[in-house]
Amino acid sequence: MAGITIPPEILATMPARFGVRSPQLGGPTSRSAQFWTLLAQRGIVSNTGVGSTSGANAASDSLAALRGSWPVSGAVTSTYGPRSLLPGETLHTGIDIAVPEGTPVRATASGTVRFVGNTDGYGLRVEIDHGNGVTTLYAHLSAAAVAPGQRVERGQVIGRSGNTGASTGPHLHYEIRQNGRAIDPAPFLQATGDARVDRRALPVPFGQLIAVTAQRYGLDPALLAAMVQVESGFDPRAVSPAGAKGLLQLMDGTATALGVRDPFDPAQNLDGGARYFRELLDRFGGDVRLALAAYNAGPAAVQRAGGIPPYPETQRYVEAVLATWRSLGGTG
Repeated sequence: MAGITIPPEILATMPARFGVRSPQLGGPTSRSAQFWTLLAQRGIVSNTGVGSTSGANAASDSLAALRGSWPVSGAVTSTYGPRSLLPGETLHTGIDIAVPEGTPVRATASGTVRFVGNTDGYGLRVEIDHGNGVTTLYAHLSAAAVAPGQRVERGQVIGRSGNTGASTGPHLHYEIRQNGRAIDPAPFLQATGDARVDRRALPVPFGQLIAVTAQRYGLDPALLAAMVQVESGFDPRAVSPAGAKGLLQLMDGTATALGVRDPFDPAQNLDGGARYFRELLDRFGGDVRLALAAYNAGPAAVQRAGGIPPYPETQRYVEAVLATWRSLGGTG
């Protein structure tokens, strides 16, 4: 058995066989570094990465393999951190990404499938072991496309998103765990190894977040920043007379359609607004002026007018965004 990594939830159910008395460790065995150390001492798992500098370096390599890889493309509707949405919940241990049910879910790094099943509030979930104590978890699935013990590669479809378990709507719950302890996925999702991507931090409030969000949807960060400037003056709590909210002034209906649960959360608001603007750009053949007019007045108004509608407010909005875009170094 030496050198074989066995899921702790399986070992914990068979203490007599393996001589592991998990209650001695004082806490959930799956989250205890002491548990893994004990398993290594008993020869049940490899001691690579247990209490050694080389192990720490190996774990860093496994975490680095996750960088810049998203399991699905969608709006982040709930981030990692303190939360009390569900009964008894104090910490949201991952991120929620709003996507339609049945969306392909992809492995964020290569590894071996560690668990597939439906046992708790996670609903149907897949867990992948990436080595050196690093695992990823994909929850609330409608279907799984892999089996325990199967080798998967980065980007491979491992299942379909759904609404199973303790879920309030179709989405993917994604976690990264190190030695059984959940860590914030955001720094890994925002990272990229593509040197061609512009990662400049704009000299404006929320500059780095705006840049990362713009890159996610193939937008010029300066253009997105210009929209935020004109829409809200970079005030995440801004509310217009019509009820539009947040940095990119999302109406409640639009926010709901985009899966944005909290329009005052800068990350959620920017992601939803940028994704909507990307859709408008694609709809109007990449014409920035028409996409901006549609963002302000609605796509139907642009189609009826066959161009920018004859609304003074919309015309002023388009020109203001283009002028601000130029001032920030864009080509508007």
